[in-house]
Amino acid sequence: MPDFEAISSQLVKMYTPSEAAALEKLNYYKIREMIRATWTVGYNMKKPTRWDILLQFWSIVLIAASLASFYGHYQLFIRFIHDIPRISETISTVFQCTMAIMKMVYFLLAPRKFYVLLRRACSHEMLLNCELFRLVADLPIARPLRQHIESIMNRCWISKRRQLLYYLFACSCILINYFVTSLVINLYRSSTHEQNDFEVVLPIPSLYPGWMDKGITFPYFHIPLIFETANLYLCGMGTLGFDVLFIVLCQHGVGLMQSLSHMIECSTSSLVPQEMRVEYMRCCIYQYQRVAAYALELNNTFRHIIIIQFLLSLFCWGLILFQMSVGIATSMTTTLRMFMYLAAGGYQIVIYCYNGQLFATASERIPKAFYNCLWYAESREFRQLIRMMIMRSNQTFSLDVSWFTKMSLPTLLSMVRTSGQYFLLLQNITQK
Repeated sequence: MPDFEAISSQLVKMYTPSEAAALEKLNYYKIREMIRATWTVGYNMKKPTRWDILLQFWSIVLIAASLASFYGHYQLFIRFIHDIPRISETISTVFQCTMAIMKMVYFLLAPRKFYVLLRRACSHEMLLNCELFRLVADLPIARPLRQHIESIMNRCWISKRRQLLYYLFACSCILINYFVTSLVINLYRSSTHEQNDFEVVLPIPSLYPGWMDKGITFPYFHIPLIFETANLYLCGMGTLGFDVLFIVLCQHGVGLMQSLSHMIECSTSSLVPQEMRVEYMRCCIYQYQRVAAYALELNNTFRHIIIIQFLLSLFCWGLILFQMSVGIATSMTTTLRMFMYLAAGGYQIVIYCYNGQLFATASERIPKAFYNCLWYAESREFRQLIRMMIMRSNQTFSLDVSWFTKMSLPTLLSMVRTSGQYFLLLQNITQK
């Protein structure tokens, strides 16, 4: 005989098991580029496998090769320390690589944590566990409520997808530009010199004394090439996975808070019977507790590691702007490269500030939703719940940059102003 209790428990959830499995698979597919990029740098963002230890070993190899490339950047810095336009690009590259390495090490220390967070976001776990859909399963509001919440979550996934594709395109452009430019120059010099006595060009500006004037002779060319290529790749793809993961988790939080606000607004709808509204509001409060716990976990996961990104990006932006100003007068190729560098590297801070602002704005809507429902016409118990939640939800959620500031648009503007001051300082030093 059929298990009617199991069937009824499936019907009262927002998604049936088959719908939930299909939704999780679809959401993973929407971020497939991020998952593949993290695979190439040694991380598995999907279900853990026995081969993950090999991926972690590959990640360590990439980190070690990138750290070894710092020797070439140090030598270039020492050789041309008085030529600021010459060393500005290599300094910004070292900063960018340092950020990537710190994020990759953080990944290595807590791979399971990120996997669990991503799976919860892709499966909409907190919506699946929401008691509200069990309560309203037989009410007329069930269908429009589910449709509206699905619409909210779909808009969030569209935003994630757009940000992912732009970031991937920007990173790919700058990586291809650096690598292909050096490859073409080396092939041209190799074809025009009968002997391997020409100076090679590496993907990233660096200097290896006694090695770079021997052409493409092994190992004088190949070992620095491996180091600088690893450095270049980590600058782009090493940060892409971490930053896009933040986008996915942050936008998921935005969708959860917007969904919760809509649930609260519907608590006094005519489609909800008067005698069920107190229990309806209790279900909203339970969901609020889940969302609050998720917001706290998300903030604790990213708040301290991101301070490195913000501090180093201040200097990177100033150096890139300075290099662009120099390139306008000397080389448009350099200006174009720095523009692509800014579109990729500069977008990292935009990711955190823009999505952090959306997160805070969605949080501010929750106490307004409690206040704007027609609570004054409800029972005393309902009004008491509303009063309690207005006081509790006034402490809105936000994403912090360690203990210093918050991820928001005002923070982004202040960083742009500070970077502009560094740019002007570099210009004044150069002119003197």
